[in-house]
Amino acid sequence: MTHDLAECADDLLTIADFKSDLRAALDDRFALSKADAASHPVVTATVLDLATKPCELFPLSLHFAAYDHVRELMSEAAASLQAKTDGGDADESASLPAKRAKTDSWSASLKLPATAAVTLVPIIG
Repeated sequence: MTHDLAECADDLLTIADFKSDLRAALDDRFALSKADAASHPVVTATVLDLATKPCELFPLSLHFAAYDHVRELMSEAAASLQAKTDGGDADESASLPAKRAKTDSWSASLKLPATAAVTLVPIIG
């Protein structure tokens, strides 16, 4: 953005104004110069995507801040996972419901008529 939209000495006044306005509009729209831009989900996805991982179009300050933010997210995720594996196994196994015993198809077919039995009542009339 800074290279392609840089005002050149031989630009016409209209072109120079257009580049300046476009640069200002892009900065306003995407806010890449703001401090919290590095934590935006789009910037995080850009860092994690292999095709856009170098972040060549980002300003250098945003590039470093975005990578720092992703490293922070990864360390938080690792700490959370470590906390779950250290102390969470005993609690999770106690809260799981008991598994039902599996029956084979023969015993299941024998149980079905017994549960769905219809009682015939004689009609006296």
